[in-house]
Amino acid sequence: MPKPEDILDIYESFRKGMQTYFKDSPVPKALKPKRGCTSTRLAMALRPFFPSTVHVDTDIMGADILIWDNEGPLLALFWSSSYLAKDRKKKAIAFHEKENSPLTLAFSLFPDKEKFLIYRIEKGYIEYLHADKNTFSEEVMRRCTIDEGKKDDGQLLLPLHRRKK
Repeated sequence: MPKPEDILDIYESFRKGMQTYFKDSPVPKALKPKRGCTSTRLAMALRPFFPSTVHVDTDIMGADILIWDNEGPLLALFWSSSYLAKDRKKKAIAFHEKENSPLTLAFSLFPDKEKFLIYRIEKGYIEYLHADKNTFSEEVMRRCTIDEGKKDDGQLLLPLHRRKK
């Protein structure tokens, strides 16, 4: 089991990879890439920020992206273009518990917005974070136990501005 400082390093590598993804990979609004294509682009953005001894794979063991070494999963990622559906959140929690992953993240990309939503599942807790795509500054919206998160049917919404018609 990784030490707490290792989990921080894993999360920092995720942050750097996501910053690269948002900075270098803008997709024109007219294009709607398939899920597998986006997972591959995310994995490619993350790969340089992890040691060469770590594997970065897509669509494996039920995770959209799995970062693992010979000892097992290090980071499991589950993502959605819009708000994460309740079943995807439950799938991420189930993976985290079954595979004993030190860190599992589920996130909503929101292609047209400046922020995205992260569910950080770790050590018996879920943190709900809003993160800025440019600076990756984070705001913790809520923290609860995994058991509370399983029961929670609600969605933490981004404070998105509605366009006036």
